[in-house]
Amino acid sequence: MRVATAQIDGIERWGALSADGQRLRDASGLAPTLRAFLEGGGTVDDLAAHAGPEHELVSGRLLPPVPQPSKIWCVGLNFDDYRRQLGLDFLKAPNIFLKAPSALVGHDAEVGVPAGYGSVFHEWELTAVVGSTLHEASRAEAADAVFGHTILHDLTFHELELVNRDHQQWAKNVDGFAPCGPWIVTRDELPATNDLTMRRRRNGQLEAESSTSQMRDQLPELLAFISTFSTLEPGDLVTGGTPPAGPCAAGDEIEGEIEGIGRLRVRLVDRPVDPTWQAVLTDR
Repeated sequence: MRVATAQIDGIERWGALSADGQRLRDASGLAPTLRAFLEGGGTVDDLAAHAGPEHELVSGRLLPPVPQPSKIWCVGLNFDDYRRQLGLDFLKAPNIFLKAPSALVGHDAEVGVPAGYGSVFHEWELTAVVGSTLHEASRAEAADAVFGHTILHDLTFHELELVNRDHQQWAKNVDGFAPCGPWIVTRDELPATNDLTMRRRRNGQLEAESSTSQMRDQLPELLAFISTFSTLEPGDLVTGGTPPAGPCAAGDEIEGEIEGIGRLRVRLVDRPVDPTWQAVLTDR
């Protein structure tokens, strides 16, 4: 089952998509949002059995599948092919960091790139949607708690992240720098995620291809690890890291594709900003 959140006729709705992806079966009769549904113990079977009204998506737009998760946990340096390309060693434990939920946008959105802060790198990541609370969980418990999987673009100001590490969180938490979607594929339809083909495109051209088999730690291990120090709650997002990333800029259309899920596409546009703080890239 594919589960989506969309704005249709000015109203935010969520539910299951039809097989052709043209209609949304409204599940607001079960809970006002997907996150609320999961917090209430809702399951894929509950959603499948719900006969809500259907809405055409032709005049709507897809939003992030979970528009307001409590947390987005990301991991760096988890793909062996990217590690070797960068010439780095794996850390002793996963390199975990938070990304702000306020940075989320949906499929086909426009993302404003603040001018003057250097290049943006496109990182595209397999992402688990947590379905039930996890605290000090085992790998098996973590795997069972996954509601489904989606895609997240961890857009990053490359120079801010690598040249000036003091501004790494700034580099990753710009408004719009967390495109997510286009939907969630529930775990019953995608039970195995350890060997999925991943592709990155810019302006329609393939620029990188990899596989989740390159991940040092698969998502159940990452969820279990994170749960040892941060309780994961229903609706939280946990990404698996990126294969080899690449530059993009205002004017580009970027896509991340993951086998079994689909393609997440956004367009980057220029956003003029006050130049005062562009001094972070230079010596003040």
